[in-house]
Amino acid sequence: MKNQSSKFEQNLTGLVFALFFLCSAQFVHGQCEGTPNPMFPGCQAPGGTLKVLLVLDESGSIGRAPGGFEDEVEAAVTSFANALKTGTTGLGKLQMGIVDFSTEAATTIGLPLTDVKELTFSNKVTSYLTSGYIPVGPQTNFEAALNKAKSIAGVNFIFFITDGNPNGGAGINVWKGIANSIKSSGTYIFGLAIGSGIDDCNIIALSGPDELNNPLAFGNGADWTSTNFNLLGADLISFANSLIDTQAPVLNCSPNIRTNNELGKCGKTVQYTTTVTDNCPNITSSCTPPAGSFFNVGQTTVNCTARDNVGNAANCSFVVTILDLEAPKIICPADKLISCEESIAPANTGNPITSDNCGVGAITNTDLRVDGACPNEFTLERTWNVMDVNGNNSNCLQIISVEDKKSPVITCPANITVTCDTSVAKTGLAIATDNCDASVSLSRRDIFISGDCDWFCITERHWKATDDCRNTSKCIQVITKDVSPLIEQALAAGALKWGQNAATVTLPPSKGSCVIKWLPYAGATPAALKFDDAVAGADCKLMTNPMDPVTGQIMNPLLGEAMKLKILVRLKPSLGTTKLSAIPCEMHFIVRQALANNPDVNELLRVTDLTLGNINVNLLVPEHAMHLLNVLKCVNAGRSVCNP
Repeated sequence: MKNQSSKFEQNLTGLVFALFFLCSAQFVHGQCEGTPNPMFPGCQAPGGTLKVLLVLDESGSIGRAPGGFEDEVEAAVTSFANALKTGTTGLGKLQMGIVDFSTEAATTIGLPLTDVKELTFSNKVTSYLTSGYIPVGPQTNFEAALNKAKSIAGVNFIFFITDGNPNGGAGINVWKGIANSIKSSGTYIFGLAIGSGIDDCNIIALSGPDELNNPLAFGNGADWTSTNFNLLGADLISFANSLIDTQAPVLNCSPNIRTNNELGKCGKTVQYTTTVTDNCPNITSSCTPPAGSFFNVGQTTVNCTARDNVGNAANCSFVVTILDLEAPKIICPADKLISCEESIAPANTGNPITSDNCGVGAITNTDLRVDGACPNEFTLERTWNVMDVNGNNSNCLQIISVEDKKSPVITCPANITVTCDTSVAKTGLAIATDNCDASVSLSRRDIFISGDCDWFCITERHWKATDDCRNTSKCIQVITKDVSPLIEQALAAGALKWGQNAATVTLPPSKGSCVIKWLPYAGATPAALKFDDAVAGADCKLMTNPMDPVTGQIMNPLLGEAMKLKILVRLKPSLGTTKLSAIPCEMHFIVRQALANNPDVNELLRVTDLTLGNINVNLLVPEHAMHLLNVLKCVNAGRSVCNP
């Protein structure tokens, strides 16, 4: 008996754990075959209710001491009841009942299902065991006992304590069917065989084939055992508490993950593994974001949770870091040749094409200027840089060539006719603008075209504009100098006449333009006028006085110089009264003899008119007339109608 008790102490310690791993297959033991036990009623939520029924064989076949086990069973039940009252902690409520049986007529509910926390629970158990039942005959009626147990609703666990040798009631097929029905309804039957001559087949048919006989072999499951029950109370308390699941799952997260982005993507699809274990089945676990998700560049915290079927939970987290090491892409605008007046801004010269897997952050450029041959020609080496949102950079080089090939735009002053003043202040300044040079250099050159600028001439003023890059433009202004208005001014006081008596030339008012046709004279030999009183008319003819048939110029130089000097005196009367001694001119004695003492310019003109009129015989000799002409030339030298 002590050996059997020792076996109980070893094996029942692992009873609760082993019952988690019950066999679900049909028993194949011949007559012992029966319906498997349902899922072991463990892993319950704290606060639940467990209903335990002890079915005790009181037929007497177990026997009392000495040599029997009835006293041990009753002592164990008493100990179990007392311990349950104070020992269970996890369950909200634990109810225990006792059914004892012998013959069918004597089967009773020795103790209805009663909350072990009731104050009278222990007393009820003790009262039952000591006086509740008097065995009637050595019969073991499984049929009656199982029917009675089946009649009690909601029982989770039945401990069926017997010697395993029924000899009352119907045969095995009947009571085995009742046992199968109980198990099929969800009640777990655990067979506790005690006594001598135990029939294992009956115990297996009652509960199941898996025997708890090795405390280390919990994974094999358990339906029954054969033992004595010295420690039944303490073991059953451990069993009751083991049904409550207060243990959270063990959740192991992945280590932190650090990896690069996928090429062309702003992130990466990441697989990872978490493991979870629990003392109970049906664990659910999840992570957010789940494995196989696409993780954006940066840090993402993955939060994982595992929960068992009664709500115990475990959490863990780890960080997935995706690095963006992919540089942005940049395509520079094409190299460009522009004129210096064009903008060098990217709006005109072009912007790069950029892209990035995560997004372009900033596009910048820097210019290096390389000067060319002139101020407005240079080369820009423009370096473009693109930075993505994560600080990666790429760059490219664009060459912008700036040239100044356009000539300035020059506008000449309008063609003009002036009397005397041909200065720019009078005739106008050319205007020049340039595409790039804000201060264009202007130059001019006068080219004489025709005429004599003391009287009438045409001059082309060639203007030239030059920019900083030596591009030039030209234009021509035609300046006509015509002193006719001054001659008309001289004639305002009356007609001018040269010569004497019937050999004269008269220039009336409004015929001043004839002078610029006559002068300068074309001949070289001085002579007296023809005996004509010539008056300038519409055709400016001077009757028989000789004129160049092509140009219309007078041929007589003496008339020409006299005509000029008389006009000068008319314009500047003070010139007429100027003494010849004040004018540094050499004078031949023959001329001096013809003049009055201390002569002035008017005296010189009087003698000249006499000579032209064929009166001053002394000066009509060609040699003598030439001396007079030289004096006239000297007086006129450096003088003009514009500056008499």
